[in-house]
Amino acid sequence: MLRSWPLLALVLAVAPACAHADDGAAAFYKGKTLQIVNPFGEGGRNGTIARLLAEHLARHIPGTPNGISQFMPGAGGLRQMNYLYNAAPKDGTVVGLMYDNMPTVQVLEPDDNLKFDVRRLGALGSLSKGEAGVFGIHKRAGIATMDDARQKPAVIGAVGVASAQYYLPNIFNRLFGTQFKIIPGFKDTAEIYLALERGEVDGWYGGYEVMQELRPQWLAEQQFNWLAQLNDARSPQLPDVPLLQELAQTPVDQAAFRFLALARAPGKVLIVPPDVPPERLTTLRIAFEAMVRDRAFIVAISRTMQAPDPRTWQEAERLMRETIDTPPEIVRHVRDLIRVGNR
Repeated sequence: MLRSWPLLALVLAVAPACAHADDGAAAFYKGKTLQIVNPFGEGGRNGTIARLLAEHLARHIPGTPNGISQFMPGAGGLRQMNYLYNAAPKDGTVVGLMYDNMPTVQVLEPDDNLKFDVRRLGALGSLSKGEAGVFGIHKRAGIATMDDARQKPAVIGAVGVASAQYYLPNIFNRLFGTQFKIIPGFKDTAEIYLALERGEVDGWYGGYEVMQELRPQWLAEQQFNWLAQLNDARSPQLPDVPLLQELAQTPVDQAAFRFLALARAPGKVLIVPPDVPPERLTTLRIAFEAMVRDRAFIVAISRTMQAPDPRTWQEAERLMRETIDTPPEIVRHVRDLIRVGNR
């Protein structure tokens, strides 16, 4: 019994401080509005996720502020990020849902349109451990492995020459000797899917969950062979599909694929602008942790995406820092590989 006294004393000492912090947070947030700013349009899966975040995160904040979604699409996520970093209130009333590739964009494309540094943003956590990027070939093409793709040609659809849909199969041609013919210029992924259905293209690179949303029957009928996936770890849904890092033939190529995987690994990270007061950031992090454990939120979000498989704020920030800290020689190699795809 005596050994329990130090723990009891600690609990008694900390409890008033926690209660005081909750009281302060409640006093601040009561009657205010929490904005979830996201880089997506109002329709589709991501719009639904943004609205659910606005509803459920606000419920777990002391003072129960109102929650609203602010949609800020444009420039591949740069418009939203520049707003959060430079113009959004820094008092804890604005939270952003980040495009997961923003850290890699900061490293690969530093220019006048990029006016933020992800290292100064505060992460609340991530809803997921990243959506697997998958490279799939329709089974009618008779290509089940990279070795098959060295022997047989296949047509790959892509939105534009600056997208991973275009430069990844070009990188495969260069590094693995595949015979992919890439056709850019599709308006969006839905248009590529129509071309797949008509037999105009044989393959595609993109998010596995996108196919789950738009063509679940393709997955149910196992219509595709998956040659590789891009993420920091194999997806539980694709345990037998190799990571690109595993296919690399040199250490520098492996490091380059690891860097490209970091564009997907963060998942759906919630962030706040720089210089939010530490006590408000702590309040929001506690609210996020409570939200992802809340049964009502899990049931609601699972109708739109996979059940949450969250990352802590520490994990999310580590991945962002790892991306920014990639050695310059690896960044140069990645740029060289991507330029090959854009020639």
